[in-house]
Amino acid sequence: MSDPAVSERRIRPIQDAVAGTNWKQALQLCDKWSKKGEKSDRFLALKAFVLVNQPDKSQHDRGQAEVLELCKRNPPITDPEAIYQMQDALKSLSLNEEEGPKLWERAVIAKQNDKDLYIRWLNQAIADDNWLSAQKATMGLRKSFPKERNYEFWNILMCLLIHMQHDLPEKDRMLFGTLAYRMISKATETIPLGQEQALSSGKAISTPEEISLLAQVLNYTGRAEETVRLLRGESLNMTSRIGKQDPQLVLSLLLESLNMSEQWSEALSVCQELLAKAEFQSDDRIWNLWLKAQSRCSDDEFHSQSPPLLDSLCNVKPIIRGPYLAKMAFLRARKNDGNLDALLRTCKEYSEAFALKAFCFDDLKESLRQLDKARFDDFMKCLSENHENLAELFKLKLSYSSFSSDVRRKDLLDFICRALSLYQGSLSKGPACAEAAILAVMALLRLSQTEDTRQSILFAIIFLQIARSEFEDYYLLNILLVQLQSYLGLLSLAMESFVKLSVKNMQWETVGHLILTRISSLHPSSTGHGENAFEPLKVVDTGLTVLENAENALVRGIREGLRFSSYSNIYNSIRMRSDIERSVNRQVYAIEERKLRRLLGQSDETILPACPSTIVDSRDVSYLPNYAENDSALLASFRRGPLPKEDWINTMAIFDNVATHLKADLTSQVSLAPKTMENIRTAQLRVDASSEGLAAQLTLAELSNLASHQILAEAVMAKERPGQQDKLAVLLEDLKSWLSARLTERKSQPPGSIVAGIRVPDWEDLHTSLTQLETLQVVAMLVASLGKRAKMAKPKAVSISKETLAEIHTLVSDLEQQIHSDARDIKEQINAPGVLTRLVDLGMAREGDVANSELESLLEKLCDEVTMETICGRLKESWEDALDGVLAVKVKWFK
Repeated sequence: MSDPAVSERRIRPIQDAVAGTNWKQALQLCDKWSKKGEKSDRFLALKAFVLVNQPDKSQHDRGQAEVLELCKRNPPITDPEAIYQMQDALKSLSLNEEEGPKLWERAVIAKQNDKDLYIRWLNQAIADDNWLSAQKATMGLRKSFPKERNYEFWNILMCLLIHMQHDLPEKDRMLFGTLAYRMISKATETIPLGQEQALSSGKAISTPEEISLLAQVLNYTGRAEETVRLLRGESLNMTSRIGKQDPQLVLSLLLESLNMSEQWSEALSVCQELLAKAEFQSDDRIWNLWLKAQSRCSDDEFHSQSPPLLDSLCNVKPIIRGPYLAKMAFLRARKNDGNLDALLRTCKEYSEAFALKAFCFDDLKESLRQLDKARFDDFMKCLSENHENLAELFKLKLSYSSFSSDVRRKDLLDFICRALSLYQGSLSKGPACAEAAILAVMALLRLSQTEDTRQSILFAIIFLQIARSEFEDYYLLNILLVQLQSYLGLLSLAMESFVKLSVKNMQWETVGHLILTRISSLHPSSTGHGENAFEPLKVVDTGLTVLENAENALVRGIREGLRFSSYSNIYNSIRMRSDIERSVNRQVYAIEERKLRRLLGQSDETILPACPSTIVDSRDVSYLPNYAENDSALLASFRRGPLPKEDWINTMAIFDNVATHLKADLTSQVSLAPKTMENIRTAQLRVDASSEGLAAQLTLAELSNLASHQILAEAVMAKERPGQQDKLAVLLEDLKSWLSARLTERKSQPPGSIVAGIRVPDWEDLHTSLTQLETLQVVAMLVASLGKRAKMAKPKAVSISKETLAEIHTLVSDLEQQIHSDARDIKEQINAPGVLTRLVDLGMAREGDVANSELESLLEKLCDEVTMETICGRLKESWEDALDGVLAVKVKWFK
């Protein structure tokens, strides 16, 4: 037997070499210590891992044989560290899912009383998201340590998680669901009756968290009615000995179970019992279930009881929000003149009580939208004559919400003046009304659509930058700046605004997409200095790392949940982890990272991970302004193209794998070729299956480029197959046609768009230029790869004439030069004499769509001429910076 201290000393330098991916040195060290007689399990596992990662096929095959031999060895490996190393080796061979759990099973058979080994197995199964393996571990703990009551509940939980795994055969799911039900039922039957703690079976339910596990098992095995019966029973209700330890958890479980059971009469009865008590009258969970049950229940008795219940609770003093919100929702669902009159009265009462509260308008807006014009006007007349800032802000919101889709330009300009007047006045006579600035911006965006021009968008950006000097940390203000600045191609300013949001942790999942969506094709290079520095590649890496760390934290949370028997938190952690694994942002960020690396000339010797079969979209836009019914659609029109989803991910996967394959071919990384070819075929099948819906997720430039990417994919596959020379020749002709068409388009259309009489690069212009340059780089790689094949002159090899390759080379160079020429042309126009003056005049409301004497007067009070020049100067710099990013991307030709 090897001395552990000696083995550790020998293993450490091998691990260091592996950490530095120096596989050759690692193998030399393995051979050295192997000759010296080192035979510890950790060493043998590490040596096998090093061998399977060798580029040489014979050594790789030798490593695979050693790994499989160690898996089947008798006596089995029982050292946990050696098992971990073996699992790493199995992952390199794509065998861990099948063989990894068997290592632990064989180890615990050899050491049945080793609790640490069981716990390590369980922890590894949780990390691998393998609930079948985890259930075997908990079953082993339960059998080997029968006096530990927690292991019984751990096993029940694992059976439930297997039942909830929809990718397993239905027969297996039902089997484990039944097992979980039987075990939890036994734990329920042995609960002692009465209020005193009894010396009952140690496996009886005795904590609220175990009640939570009971509810989950019953609800997710289709027995929610039984859950309701138990949670209303003497042993487990909120006032029972167990329930009163955490009555809020028991209440949540009861409400959830009533909803899942669809016992609407029972739900109404429970809700009305609870609402009779003052401590529950503000609980939104109860009111939400009450409203849902009201809409589904057919019992007339309950319907007749509803209006008196609402009226009585709305008369409680001081006023409670919950009953009023429920009453408005109740009346909205029953549209007739009588209910509309009642809805109007309720809105009046509510606004009288809460008009000065920030939440008042949001609470009322759905109800006010239901009122006809006469009733809405009646509501407006009833507003108090209070002219305090917050009262005026409330009236402004109401005015904005009443705009029709064909609102007149004059009405919008009048509203903008009112909003800016309130904003300007509030700066000296508080309280400050920063939200008035947001209302003015929303009206400006509406104005831009009525005029079909971008001048008012630019004016909105300038005004938001003025407002930010007063309210630097106002979240909504910075959010709008990020969206509008990036929309008009002011990417460096948008990045600066994004930095001010201080996005942290899971905000990368909900908010990060505002700047990272398509960042590679808008501004791939770094910008700013110090606190305002923004490196797109680093920021994308941060977004990915945060999501990976969140997943690891959730794994720790699941383990800690088991340790402290916190079953309600475990289920939430598992669901959240599953969402992160299948996150659309995670896929988009990974694609953007690889695009950025290619554009910046950085090597990436990995393959894009396959997209999950189902993805989860956690991108949030609920924080954006939403005063009128169509505000969501209004703001969506100022995005940088459609939101990427599964179809976008699959189309990008085609191009990414083509680029990876060609780069590997040119740098002799032959091991990557088979996997990239398989990925190209898979992505193509997925795109072909959803071709009709691509326009909803891809920009015009991406749709245009997709045609060339599909040609490139077919060409890559054709060049690898014998007898495909004719097909390859046709594909290259198609590629030439695509390149010629793009070149003609560019020569026939002026670049950029006109804003305030100035030609500037908007997001679409930058995006089109950078995506075309990215495509040209891969076309150049294909030309080099085909040229390399021609030089090798192997028999039966697919080869193409030098003339065809030269023609494609010329077209690529011409299109690249035209893209750069367009960028230089726009840059010259931005720097032309008089541009700064025109921007300042627009910002001061002297020119353009927003030219207005009242507005000009307000702007003069908010911003002096020097400050305005500084703001407008930075606009010019940002556009120049974006164009420099286009000019910095050059097609590299491989020799």
